[in-house]
Amino acid sequence: MTLLHTSTDQAWVRAVAAEVSALRGRPLVDATIAAVGGRLGTDLATYAELDLATLRMPAVASDRPVDRMAVRRMHDRVTTHPLFAATVRGSHPYPGPPLQVTDVLPERRWRQHEVYREVVRPQGIGVHTVALVVGSPPVLRFYQFNRDREFDGREMDLLERLQPALIALHRRATTALGPPLTEREVEVVRGIADGLTVPATARRLGLAPGTVRKHLENVHRKLGTSGPVATVMKAVELGIVEVPGQRG
Repeated sequence: MTLLHTSTDQAWVRAVAAEVSALRGRPLVDATIAAVGGRLGTDLATYAELDLATLRMPAVASDRPVDRMAVRRMHDRVTTHPLFAATVRGSHPYPGPPLQVTDVLPERRWRQHEVYREVVRPQGIGVHTVALVVGSPPVLRFYQFNRDREFDGREMDLLERLQPALIALHRRATTALGPPLTEREVEVVRGIADGLTVPATARRLGLAPGTVRKHLENVHRKLGTSGPVATVMKAVELGIVEVPGQRG
């Protein structure tokens, strides 16, 4: 990639991030779909949220009408999509980099895959798909972009440059949905994220173990989680604590 391309791409990423920075919910999704889909020249651009515990999709958006039966067929086959396992596995505990189908499956085999034959091709959607994850499990939030030609290295780099800004924006929007954690509750979660037991967290904070357990109960209620692993993952996803091991 030339220096000119790098400078141009960085300017585009900054412009898009600034354009969508004040948006929440569906306006954020629609603006992102329009900006990225337009830049990549896609046939179809979509956004979805997938609850991995139930495999339900509470939110789906696209830049063109999509047949409801096609959405249902895709939902029924979501776990068989070539990108599913790679995306979920690569997004613990933080969203992995953008992936396209041909990163995990040769194009010839993808064209023979049931998802392509029964869902993608009948809709006249391009054979090449790239997934951009902006929210990690337990609820996977991701954009998908489809077109006829493969996404090149420059375009994949462009998506990777934009991804952190979108992760932060979606995290902020998600955080606003529930009651905030108190400063003490955040400190307790940080202790658990660092691998400390309840007694060890209590010693670090100068609290009684029973008090730490009470704080954890409040955290579970506010985040809708149970157990230390799910709680830490949710807190990382919402930006409440940093990714374990990445704090300075």
